[in-house]
Amino acid sequence: MSRRLCQGSVFAVVCLVVASCSRPADAPALTELQRAKAGDLEVVLLAKGDALKTGRDEAVVEFRSVADRRLVDVGTVTVNASMPMAGMGPMLGTARAKPADVAGRYSVETDLGMAGTWRLGVEWNGPAGRGSVNLPGTVR
Repeated sequence: MSRRLCQGSVFAVVCLVVASCSRPADAPALTELQRAKAGDLEVVLLAKGDALKTGRDEAVVEFRSVADRRLVDVGTVTVNASMPMAGMGPMLGTARAKPADVAGRYSVETDLGMAGTWRLGVEWNGPAGRGSVNLPGTVR
């Protein structure tokens, strides 16, 4: 009986160590804000909260295979941000994408001037071909 207890304790400690190493303690969980399909890919917008923030903020864009949901390297990614304005041209924001720590995941720095519904245009060109999607996103 004590051998099983010891094995169970070791297993629990190993699980805790693996779980704590999978993400830095100060890294917040990401929330899916939008998802769009483009051919064999899903483009997923993730952020630290339930919306992007006015002013400077950070988000993540992932490219996943529709078939198995694995991350897919799409090469060069560009993101642009605009907000339709009634009776005038759209308001433009800043969005810059750069490869993150894993192929298929991109960090996006945004600077969006006001709250409302923004359109993030995501374009890519690389090993997975060329494509684009528009992701509407709420900014608070």
